[in-house]
Amino acid sequence: MFAKKRISIVLLLFTLVALALAGCNSEQSSFPEKNINIIVPFGTGGGSDQLARVLGDLVDKEITPSVVVANKVGASGAVGMAEIAKAKPDGYTVLIMTANISTLKWTGNTELTYEDFQPVCAVNYDAPALVVRSDSPWKTYNEFADEAKSRRLKLGTGAPGGLWAAGALALDKREGLNLNIITQEKGGAPAAVMLLGEHVDAIVLSPNEAASQLENKDFRILGIMGPDRNILDMEGPTFSELGVDLDIRSPKGFLVPKNTPADVVESLEKLFKKAYESETYQDYNKKTGTNAIWMGTKEYTDYLADELNKYRDLLKETGMTK
Repeated sequence: MFAKKRISIVLLLFTLVALALAGCNSEQSSFPEKNINIIVPFGTGGGSDQLARVLGDLVDKEITPSVVVANKVGASGAVGMAEIAKAKPDGYTVLIMTANISTLKWTGNTELTYEDFQPVCAVNYDAPALVVRSDSPWKTYNEFADEAKSRRLKLGTGAPGGLWAAGALALDKREGLNLNIITQEKGGAPAAVMLLGEHVDAIVLSPNEAASQLENKDFRILGIMGPDRNILDMEGPTFSELGVDLDIRSPKGFLVPKNTPADVVESLEKLFKKAYESETYQDYNKKTGTNAIWMGTKEYTDYLADELNKYRDLLKETGMTK
């Protein structure tokens, strides 16, 4: 009798464990059960905004709920970061972020860094470019630099405390230029409008943020602050080719609140990976002049750890630290 009872108890325990595991698997596979909200901490029309909407649409097609993109602008991205940091860690609120996640602590905009979030993946990177109007008198960077040393030129760029602004300041300092650098809180897209309206002499921004003007030959790239020329203007050399020491890159990636369950992070990573591999997304990168890369959760986390220190040093050099 006791043996039968023991067998019954063991069978009952196995049944309970099996039911519990089935429940866990069911819960894991059910994500997402409601809308996923992607927060863009910069203005509409910029590179991050465009990317969030392209990938958001692709993910939207794979799930029954919807993907909703919203802009939360302020403090060079710190406002959006703060909103995600305090959001419920359930995977339904996602931050798209640039390298500003590694700069804003050093500029005093926020105490938040990647360590206050759970990285999910990175999907492309930008390198800022020095851009002028095609009808400007400067056909090369050297011509621009010569004039910028003799008189004060106006240069527009992205958000104060951001990487594009740091690149502009580094160029100004390392090359001994005389630039009046004008930042735009809402990112690079407004800087492109400033150049189009001839309110500034040049701009530093992602070519992606001036894609239509570059394609239409309204703008010309004088130098790229990254390792490769840009497909939107292959005549524009890298600063390395010009003998100028500038290597600045800004991966765009997705993060969720810290302590988001690992299975939810994995589900999001898989959704973004499928979107990344689509022909639509790869064509988007070619059309907009961004560089497609894939970094999964671990690789992206490791990259952000290195980037935090790298850009601390850059910002210290340019006097942007507080």
